[in-house]
Amino acid sequence: MLNQKITFVLYDGITNSVFVSQVLQPILNLLKENNNIEITLVSFEKKRPSNKTLIELIPAHDRLNFILCRRLPFYGKSSLKLAIYQLKNLFKIIGAHKIISRGPLAGWISLQTVKQILSEETFNVKEKNSEKKYQINTNIKLITQARGLCAEEYRFSTQENSEETFNVKENFIIKKIRKSIYNQFNQIEKEVYRKDSKLSFIKTIESVSPALKEYLISNFNASKTQITIAKRDLPQNINEKEKQKWRKLTRNKLNIKEDQSVYCYSGSYKPWQCIPEIIEYFCKQYEKNNKSFLLMLSPDKTKLNKFLKKNKIPKTNYAILSVKPGDLYKYMAAGDIGLLFREKDIINWVSRPTKMLEYQASGLKIVHNQTIAWLQN
Repeated sequence: MLNQKITFVLYDGITNSVFVSQVLQPILNLLKENNNIEITLVSFEKKRPSNKTLIELIPAHDRLNFILCRRLPFYGKSSLKLAIYQLKNLFKIIGAHKIISRGPLAGWISLQTVKQILSEETFNVKEKNSEKKYQINTNIKLITQARGLCAEEYRFSTQENSEETFNVKENFIIKKIRKSIYNQFNQIEKEVYRKDSKLSFIKTIESVSPALKEYLISNFNASKTQITIAKRDLPQNINEKEKQKWRKLTRNKLNIKEDQSVYCYSGSYKPWQCIPEIIEYFCKQYEKNNKSFLLMLSPDKTKLNKFLKKNKIPKTNYAILSVKPGDLYKYMAAGDIGLLFREKDIINWVSRPTKMLEYQASGLKIVHNQTIAWLQN
């Protein structure tokens, strides 16, 4: 008999690159560990994924339900009202004992939904209306997964087009819009994370790192006792026997000798991935030891190829491969050192990069540039 219903609210979509490892797999693990729970995954999408994508991503499971809802482009809190309306109507049908929300937008939608539902239920009781509209009560637990800093990530991503965050040289209207959106994100984060003794239900926060936890406490007045550090979505270390088998097979395939040191980079060719710094670092290692080998696992093969040729690295000392997510660890097993460079910014300092976790699970020593608290500590 099912004794707990969990609703997982997702606002960044199922096609997000970390969906399988950071969202779906922990859900499947939870279902495997406990036969008495039922989980409903509610995903808000801008565009409906194709049937093929849905079939490939969402596995059939008798205790996992999947519901698609519509998501509007973000322009402030008012753009999230449709999501609240949809979630409220869903709770008339599906019910929940616990709501887990990924990120502050999903967290704010869930928080406002529960507040409105409990307010309506209280009103019905006062009016002596015994009709119960929703399948939740004041014992409900609301968990928000803090995966980063929404406002600061927006600021960081938009500043690439200007000399500083809200540059006076920018178009005045664009500048005002960006500043407004930044402020809206910041306000939403404050409302989601701050402690609130007036709530009639349990609200907790799950942070990806101790550094992010401290930031939420210092900047958003979060309750220290209501924040935990996420562990369920950490990937398991590769079995050593399996790793050695993959190492031998992959090195043979790529013609890498056992006495060669392999530097591994996994990721895309994006400004925040610090590719120039990574190549510069490898070039220095190559100068010290011309047997050094650079293995790059990336979908951006063409761009990386041009960059490596420009730096005159011999073709015999590097390989750029685009591999399926399921094969990633097989190729990482060939490496010795994982390269993880980031710009100096608060969003990187409090982060827990997925690539870092994959390097660690593969048993790679990580070389970094002191911009991530998790690694520095």
